[in-house]
Amino acid sequence: MAKKEEYTPRHASAPKSASGKKNIPQKKRTATKPTYKKPAKKKQVSEPVRKTRSKKETFGDRLKYFWSHRTKKQKTIIVVVAIILILLIAIGIFVWSKLSLLGTAEEDPVAEVTEEVNMDDLDDLADANTLNGIIKNWAKNDTKKMSDKDVKNILLIGLDSVSGCTDSMIIASVNEKTHKITLASLYRDSYTYIVPKKGSPTYGKLNWAYSKGGISVLLSTIENNYKVKIDDYAIVNYQTFPKVIDALGGVDVYVTEKEAKFLNETWFEWSLTGNEQPKPYETGTNHLQGEMALTFCRIRKLDSDINRTERQRRVITSTLSSMKNASLSQLNNVVNSVFPYITTDMSKTTILGYAGDAITSGWLKYDIEQMAVPSEKLCKSGFAGSQWIWIVDYPAAAQELQKILYGTTNIELDPDRVSVLY
Repeated sequence: MAKKEEYTPRHASAPKSASGKKNIPQKKRTATKPTYKKPAKKKQVSEPVRKTRSKKETFGDRLKYFWSHRTKKQKTIIVVVAIILILLIAIGIFVWSKLSLLGTAEEDPVAEVTEEVNMDDLDDLADANTLNGIIKNWAKNDTKKMSDKDVKNILLIGLDSVSGCTDSMIIASVNEKTHKITLASLYRDSYTYIVPKKGSPTYGKLNWAYSKGGISVLLSTIENNYKVKIDDYAIVNYQTFPKVIDALGGVDVYVTEKEAKFLNETWFEWSLTGNEQPKPYETGTNHLQGEMALTFCRIRKLDSDINRTERQRRVITSTLSSMKNASLSQLNNVVNSVFPYITTDMSKTTILGYAGDAITSGWLKYDIEQMAVPSEKLCKSGFAGSQWIWIVDYPAAAQELQKILYGTTNIELDPDRVSVLY
């Protein structure tokens, strides 16, 4: 019989290899595709539901809500900004209220000059080489009035309300290029050509021009003679001047022996109040109150207009120095005492602009230069009828003033020209 094959169950041990290890059949591996897993969705965090405002919600409620939702840093910034804004508004209201005290520009003269120059005693007006012909031709020629964006010319006028004349005229020129302030006093007795607002042109002293038609006539007369542009003006009545000095607590002014003696002997001639002299003037530095400072500025018969204008500049310079060291209370007193009596063409915006320039550009630190216009070499004394006058070489005087204020000039003097001085 055939030999049956032995049956080997599946679970029987696999045959061993030569090494003695079982030979286990390996399963065939098949390549599998990578599976793509979608990113898990982020859980939506719901924002706190904001309460809807009711119609009855007040501004205070809204403000509380706004404030409660600010960080500490934001709250600090808001407080600082609010304080600054409140201060600026308060200062603005204060300054604006003070500027409202200023008077408005007036065109009509306060009074009329009673004494006129006797034209019959003057040279023939038809002759261009006479005194009248020369100053008329110069005033009417077309030489351009000089101006510069860095130079501000402000005419300061001391007005005698009794006579209607401008007793003092000073060009305060601020030059931001050279950092210099020039105080140029114009001689009140300078003989000049005047075109009035009404009537025919005339000849007379410079301080008469205001009485012939107000500030516009005065400005045009000065600009025509000296060929410089006046940017703004301020008129102060002489009766107001002592208020400035008193508000500052007085000013220190040097007084010569000759001036002190003359003032002590002629006090009632120059005092506008008629009051007794508070104290005698002394040789040297005097601390002057308002009325004594004004009287010091007004005296004329002691010497000449040259010395008189120099005394005025002496007092103004001392006043400016006092203002630099004045307290806020004193400056406030000056404003309250003086502004209602100042007449100017400057708007509040212009004044604030000047104030800003004075602070940012340091005007109060500028050097102050004083001069008289014209200089002594460019004028001589004379008479027009019964009137004592200064005869001025205007072309040369205008050239001199332009160089001082602007550092240059647009006037060329002909060496063969006819001068009024010889």
